[in-house]
Amino acid sequence: MTLTLRHLSLLSLLAATPVVVAHAQTPDHHRMPAAKRNEPHTMTDMAPAALPPGSPAATFHQQMDSVMTVMDQGMHQMGGVPPTDIDASFAAMMVPHHQGAVDMARLQLLYGKDLELRRLAQSIIAEQQVEIQQMTAWLRKHSAAASSPPAAAHH
Repeated sequence: MTLTLRHLSLLSLLAATPVVVAHAQTPDHHRMPAAKRNEPHTMTDMAPAALPPGSPAATFHQQMDSVMTVMDQGMHQMGGVPPTDIDASFAAMMVPHHQGAVDMARLQLLYGKDLELRRLAQSIIAEQQVEIQQMTAWLRKHSAAASSPPAAAHH
């Protein structure tokens, strides 16, 4: 086997990211015990326990919890894509993942004050909405291609 410069670059990249590679090799993307996987994902454990009810921080964390729950449900449902189709699974799971990032960025714009993070949130919204559109279009095209009869059937 001859290694090209492209192969060496890819191997260098993979070696530099062992967590990503190890994560990608496992069948469960969440790497949680089965009982924990089915629970709604919340940030309650991460939020300070003594937030005054109705305060902006409490409201922010409650809304972030809602975003995480919706995102996790969307990622698990995968829009009905068969899990054996890795490409479609990737796109179907990334759409709700990106939408969650967009929704979280909107909460940052609503409640956050730091200008640098507000600019980052705006960037996340702009970029991830474009990627959502790309993946949604790919899923539509892929679904149409998968449901159309083979070319030989038209003769």
